[in-house]
Amino acid sequence: MACTMAPTVDNQAELLRHSVSIWPTQLRRYTETTLPFRDYNVQAMQIDLAWRETRGDWEEFTHPSGATYHYNEKMRTYAETNLQTCSNEELQRLEAWIDASRAKIHDHQWLLVVKPMVARGIEIYPYYYVVPENHVITWIEPVNGYLIFQECTTVWHWNHKRLELEAQYWKHVEYFPHGIKMGPLDVRALRIQLNWYRVEALALEQSTAGSIFWSLEQMKEMVHELATVEELAGSTGEMSEPAVAICGKILHMLRHHEFLNHHGQPESCLMRTHSLGERHRDLENSSFMTSATIAMLWIPVVVLKRLKNVYVDGLVNGVDMRRFVDNFNAQTKAQTTVASVIMAVDASILAIPVSTAL
Repeated sequence: MACTMAPTVDNQAELLRHSVSIWPTQLRRYTETTLPFRDYNVQAMQIDLAWRETRGDWEEFTHPSGATYHYNEKMRTYAETNLQTCSNEELQRLEAWIDASRAKIHDHQWLLVVKPMVARGIEIYPYYYVVPENHVITWIEPVNGYLIFQECTTVWHWNHKRLELEAQYWKHVEYFPHGIKMGPLDVRALRIQLNWYRVEALALEQSTAGSIFWSLEQMKEMVHELATVEELAGSTGEMSEPAVAICGKILHMLRHHEFLNHHGQPESCLMRTHSLGERHRDLENSSFMTSATIAMLWIPVVVLKRLKNVYVDGLVNGVDMRRFVDNFNAQTKAQTTVASVIMAVDASILAIPVSTAL
């Protein structure tokens, strides 16, 4: 966080005017501000164990990916920023804003995520609250969720919106696994859900698994890894932070997929026969496509029909895309072979000597 001085704020109402509602996928994954100095020296016989950086009640944690973030257990707040670079005054204003924000939720022990930043010389506090017991994120004021829900053509029902808010909760778990408790039963339930998608993909030609994973082999590997995670649970039965982050990543994918494919609602997307996109002029009936089809032995028509099953409402089904590419390559190779044979026959005909009687 830059050390720019912000206007003085003295009361809760003024502090809360600096709030900005965000959600986990808008975070920039622990963007670290480079410290203004360097020290490449190692002291003689220095073998100290690594320690966690602290500043007041804020403690630094390391994500399994290696990135760092800060957590204040007393305030139950994650800071998605480098608190080592901000001044004492900035840290005091941040904590004052946290107190003012938490006063709005009364006694709820929800988790808070905040990313302090400076915009046009004014300190603002992008934030969201996390409700672990309900697996959802929320805010202290009404939010226009167009950006978060815009992937679906129509969103109006709370049950539909909640699917994406739960997906965002699991994205939070992926980013901030510290303090999130998961047990073997949670992992087993996730394995069962993945197995269901896998069986569906094996039984049905038009399965929904292809819109989540690029291949069935990838899904099988994930199920295997989850089984390993379940077996490696500690004596307390709680998962380690890397295991929690893995589960959060997969569950975010699944819940977001359910949001896109909210069955039984008119806004269902990504299913091949449920496209909601605007119907454009049929390209197959255009004069250009007719000419190209005759010239290229009907290949464009075949390609268009296959693309309709791959690209739906601006989204791509990964498994179908791979099958399309393989089929297209095979057809192209076959057509090239036929063309080569025809050219060879034509050349041989032209090479036949013609005798003329004098």
